[in-house]
Amino acid sequence: MRKILLSEFITSEILNKLISTHSNKVILSTLFFLFSFQCILAQSIISGKIVDSNNEPIPFAHIRLENTNIGTISNDIGEFKLVVHIKNKNKLLIISSLGYKTEKITLNNEHQAITLTEDVTQLNEVVIVSKDYAKELIEKAINAIPNNYPIADERHTGFFRETTTWENEKKPIYINEAVIDAIKKGYIKRNRSGDVKLVELRKYESEELDSLNFRIYAGSHHIHRFDIVARREAFLSNTKGYKYRIIDTLRQNEKDIYKVLVEKKNKNSAYVYIQEETFAIVKADIKLNSDYGNLGNREFFNFTVTYEQGEDKRWRFMNSYYRTAFKKQGKILNLTSEYVTTDITPSNTKIPYLERLQFSEILLDKTKEYNPDFWNNYTIITPNEISESLFKSVDYTKVNKQSDNIPDFVKRMTFEIGLTWTALNTASNTINYNNSVINIQQNNNAINKGSVSFSTSIFYAVTPNFLIGYANESKISRTGINSNDFVIAGKFNLNPNGRPINISPRLHFGYHELGYYLKQYNLEEDIEIDGKEINSEKVSVFLSQRGLRVKPGLVLSIESSKHVSFLISTSYNLHLNQKNGLVFREKGEAGLFPRKIFLENGQENLSIETNQESLFENTISINAGIAFRF
Repeated sequence: MRKILLSEFITSEILNKLISTHSNKVILSTLFFLFSFQCILAQSIISGKIVDSNNEPIPFAHIRLENTNIGTISNDIGEFKLVVHIKNKNKLLIISSLGYKTEKITLNNEHQAITLTEDVTQLNEVVIVSKDYAKELIEKAINAIPNNYPIADERHTGFFRETTTWENEKKPIYINEAVIDAIKKGYIKRNRSGDVKLVELRKYESEELDSLNFRIYAGSHHIHRFDIVARREAFLSNTKGYKYRIIDTLRQNEKDIYKVLVEKKNKNSAYVYIQEETFAIVKADIKLNSDYGNLGNREFFNFTVTYEQGEDKRWRFMNSYYRTAFKKQGKILNLTSEYVTTDITPSNTKIPYLERLQFSEILLDKTKEYNPDFWNNYTIITPNEISESLFKSVDYTKVNKQSDNIPDFVKRMTFEIGLTWTALNTASNTINYNNSVINIQQNNNAINKGSVSFSTSIFYAVTPNFLIGYANESKISRTGINSNDFVIAGKFNLNPNGRPINISPRLHFGYHELGYYLKQYNLEEDIEIDGKEINSEKVSVFLSQRGLRVKPGLVLSIESSKHVSFLISTSYNLHLNQKNGLVFREKGEAGLFPRKIFLENGQENLSIETNQESLFENTISINAGIAFRF
């Protein structure tokens, strides 16, 4: 405790002396150091090992400071580490685990063994009140969720660790450790996701990582992804299609806990632990086997989630442990990840959009300067000896590198797909064309109609505000537009402090073809047009106008995630030159790519007359679609 008293030497007299003898820059640096030093000294590290009466370790036991939401869990061999601020030095340490009596002990800076005593009832003591009581327990637990869990939003600060290894190998391929902030919404209604922010990050990467070419995402969203109570999925959404059976009873905090087995026909199973009096779900073990359709190439998908009751009698997501395995490169790749909530504070403040970690983001690809003072003075799940030694071997003086293996030029590219509607006006016209095989004599009235086409674009960001690209339109119906354009575009963010809302002025320059379907002809012999033959019994004829055009436009896009945006745009078509004529296209057994022949007005006795300057007018276009980027 003598070290803590050093902070008391920072008196107003010393500060005044500093102010009078140093520049402002030196003063600020000195004060920052002193206050940081003061904060470090004002903390104590409580560590120990939790065991049962046979001196066997108890993994995943809850450790919490009395009258607070500050805590952690023991690791797989029962060890724990808890950083305690000096203001909490007089509080008791509460240790609890399902099936054991809860213990309260005084804080001790020395590493100590804490023994928990079993507190288990026997199954034959359970009073079964009905034949389907197990199912009724689940249904009562669903109905009681708003009464047992927080109804107001809260901010959870937690620790996350992800480790990947090859089967039968002890040394990990990589280890991620992160501290995150997450906004947990109230449990009044179903919540499948939420906001997450990265606070600190450190990682170990072996040489094998470069050849792995495989990454796991959603790790940062553990607190939302595995919260089965908040998500209300599967048997917590619809109890039909499952079998239920009470297989054991345990005790926690002097309350009976039912262990209910939930089974599906495909042998997927879950063990759900429900408190008898309140029907609160306090724990769940989920096991999905390789027959489960959504697993893909996974061997299994298992996770455990535990809830802890606070001083207000509300249960909160405390920790989760997740294991899975993949078939990769002819071997089995094992992934384990674990999360624990270390502190909870009331909060209705959203995490700013630009600070949020998206569900699809990969923590392994994130970079952050290593801060040893933070990691030495923060509560984490105690690592095993191998992990600890690997972290100590990392040279943090080297600059972290991105490990996503995506070239920089690919990250600069954006892909867009959408549907384009264009106002298409056809002037009244007269068509005359005589051929030895086909004879066309038509008088067509003016027609105003809309054309729908499928649009695709690809852009490369030369600078953040200047892009070049290629755009294509392909008509969906027989009447419509086909085009190919070179595009230059600007890009400006209208909401730089929040969810990006981009406006993009664009200029298309390219070639387009307008086609209006006239008729299909059945031919008794092959036809030759402009020296080219069409070998088909059926020929479709289109009135066509083609040429160069310029199309200025404006695009508004709203980012849905860091990889996907929704967009809408409008543009105006300006013709530079144009040729009118007919298009003859093969039908029937003409193959995958039917031959098309364009015959220009005035060639081979073709006459197309109109009383307007342009045969077609396509002016305003409206497009809606989605943009993707890496």
